[in-house]
Amino acid sequence: MALLVSDNGELQSLRYLVNSDRNIPRNLILKLYTSNTVPTETDVPSQTAYYEPYDATGLVGYGTAPSTGYPSIINARHDEDYSRQYGIFLNGSEWNVRTILNPIATTTGSGNVNEYTITVSSVSNIAVGHYVSGGNVGTNAVVAAIDGNTIVLTVKNAATFSNQPLEFGVGTTTASYPEQTFTFTSAANNIYGYYLIRANNLPISLNGVEHAVNVGTGLTIAKAQTSGTIGNSYIDLYPFQWAPTVSGIGSEFTLVVSSNVGINTRQRVVGTGIAEGARVVGIMNTTTIVLDKKNTGTVSGVATFYQENTEDICVGMGVTHGNIGGEVAAILADTTITGIDEKTGRVYLSSELQNNIQNATGNIVYFNYAEVSVGATTHGLVPGDVIYVAAGAANTTTTSGTYTIHTTEDESTFTTTPAMTGIGSATLYNSIFFAERFTNGPYNIQNNGDQIKVTLNVSLD
Repeated sequence: MALLVSDNGELQSLRYLVNSDRNIPRNLILKLYTSNTVPTETDVPSQTAYYEPYDATGLVGYGTAPSTGYPSIINARHDEDYSRQYGIFLNGSEWNVRTILNPIATTTGSGNVNEYTITVSSVSNIAVGHYVSGGNVGTNAVVAAIDGNTIVLTVKNAATFSNQPLEFGVGTTTASYPEQTFTFTSAANNIYGYYLIRANNLPISLNGVEHAVNVGTGLTIAKAQTSGTIGNSYIDLYPFQWAPTVSGIGSEFTLVVSSNVGINTRQRVVGTGIAEGARVVGIMNTTTIVLDKKNTGTVSGVATFYQENTEDICVGMGVTHGNIGGEVAAILADTTITGIDEKTGRVYLSSELQNNIQNATGNIVYFNYAEVSVGATTHGLVPGDVIYVAAGAANTTTTSGTYTIHTTEDESTFTTTPAMTGIGSATLYNSIFFAERFTNGPYNIQNNGDQIKVTLNVSLD
């Protein structure tokens, strides 16, 4: 059966998609494309699709800054630097997300103030879930039930009314963004449409340049203190714990500890007077720890600092068992992580365990993944950025697809989630989020001052 997304669910989903709540995920960047591309659901960026108006030929210009006046990003907020990208940065707070009624049935009806029912002359084509407007029905009224010519609504009538026109229909949830203008300084040939990407700071020297990066395999993370039971498709990772005596004052962000040995940022802290879910954000000195939440009261006794064992692993990583000699390996070859419950430390696997994981059989598990190296160029990416990775022709072990940046060990390397595998060259692209071809295009840009204006409307129905 199909999943029903309520209108409120549509609102929340669309707010998330366009980042109108300014939280997670990233804001969007509006880009134009000069390839003669008709968007389809299977599209991916490539050397022949969705390249931007870099030069007068309208041909591939990857690796070279535009000479057409196609704009570089002007940072709209001090905390988001996307100045290496081209296009127009869309601030999530400027999206207008609303639900609009699309009438399906019209009739007349009557109702009394503060009652949840109305009486209509006809219920033809009216269904549960329809929005209702007209008369003095309450704001955002929806049909909850139908009994003959009596309709039960989800909100009270705002006032008494009699034989007034009413409309019933479904809601289309739409996000609209103010008109955006691209002004060119020289010829850019044909512009066929536009697309949106999640904001990132991938430099022009890497974006779309064939074989500009290399994927290297063989990186491993070892986790001790693990357990698993034969037949289960999961293992448990237990956090490391440190338990110093502590003191602190209510409504402050600091703790005094007897020892800071083993304490690191992001660790979860539990203890008397410490706020639920508090984590370490800084270590001022050998005795003073800074938390991300105020103490709820006087801090005393022993506090437990938990170093989560799942923070540096992600879906897609390969998994192997460090079995003791003579013991059957609990984890089959080619097993990968399919899910992670960070709170409980449970890691779900793509295959069932063939043996117990315990002290007697070996309690060490290895997680394997690949790393992307960009050479002398800095990648400019941060965890949470979304990109498309296209494996090189000779790279038959890396899966081309959309990835999220997982870690950035330094400015020239990064890892992804899902974790990548394999070895060989690859090409990095901005990942296409939405795309639309101009219905009356293409627009031929030939002169200084030529413009293209785009008004964005994204709908869920």
